[in-house]
Amino acid sequence: MTVAVELYFPHDEIDTKNPNFDLAADYLELTAFFSEEARSFTKDLINATEIGAEDDYETVDEEMTDREEIVSGAVRRIDGRRGALGGSYPFALDENGDVLTYVGEEPSYGQAAYILSLILSHLKAVSPILHGSAVYPTDAEIIELRKYFQYFATAALAAEVNGRAWSFGHPRPDKTNFHTKLAEIWGVFRDGVLQAAVGVPDRPQDDQIDVFAARLHPDGLPGFLLAAGQVATGNNWREKSLRHHLEKVFPSRWFGQQPVTMMMCYHIIPFARPDDEFFDDCRVLGNVLHRLRVPHRVTEAQGLHDQGVAIEAFDQLAVAVEWIKAYAARGAAAA
Repeated sequence: MTVAVELYFPHDEIDTKNPNFDLAADYLELTAFFSEEARSFTKDLINATEIGAEDDYETVDEEMTDREEIVSGAVRRIDGRRGALGGSYPFALDENGDVLTYVGEEPSYGQAAYILSLILSHLKAVSPILHGSAVYPTDAEIIELRKYFQYFATAALAAEVNGRAWSFGHPRPDKTNFHTKLAEIWGVFRDGVLQAAVGVPDRPQDDQIDVFAARLHPDGLPGFLLAAGQVATGNNWREKSLRHHLEKVFPSRWFGQQPVTMMMCYHIIPFARPDDEFFDDCRVLGNVLHRLRVPHRVTEAQGLHDQGVAIEAFDQLAVAVEWIKAYAARGAAAA
């Protein structure tokens, strides 16, 4: 196998009767990303399963069929990612489905959003693949990575509504406090009157909202496209639904006269999700931007930014790109 660093292969989730094909695809992507040759081989999955295999197959044919299904399932997921993301997907699969190559040596913002999401998906609280390896991010780096992801999420939500966006989550890039930032944003919206209700938190950080994005009308009147999103990168992301809070709590806390414009609820995560489970994700959380959506929207946000649309912290995406380039080189150096 062409592996620059020692990655953990999660047998209990991949080498099973119901393999996690997304996890298998991630393993191949991370292997290629850290490889000195910037590639991995899909047969690496078969080799990895054999190394830690337990003899619970009745026949060799049954064993090989299951192992080949892991490879074909991972290849299907990679094909799906490539189809969903186009040029924002930083890997290429050869026509035979044998070799996966990392093509993001000079990553675009969309490709950087994908790699950042991939790394965040494999922090130790979520997945064991990176943990214990020579390239596992430091605690300080993890804080920065989560901050970067919020900035990518801000750009993604801007593109989602085809409008401007603010990075509202604490700590804010402009270092403002909650009330100052809320007043700035609603000074643009001009819909509702800010007035804190009795008994609200004295020092709110962001009151669960990390991003606001809006597509305003030239007439300056309410009834425009307005999205509020929570950015969730931890293992408990699915327990943090914003829907009730956004509808019942946030407006009544901070507005004496509540906005008449309805806020759409978004959940923005770095994880790849199985197609069937994704339906229930949306049922619980509202609209969800995940790893197969965020990079594409970030690419679109580049066009908005070039047109002069204000997207807060967009300048920080270049900083994230430089970190990712250095991180890939760290993997090759560990070979």
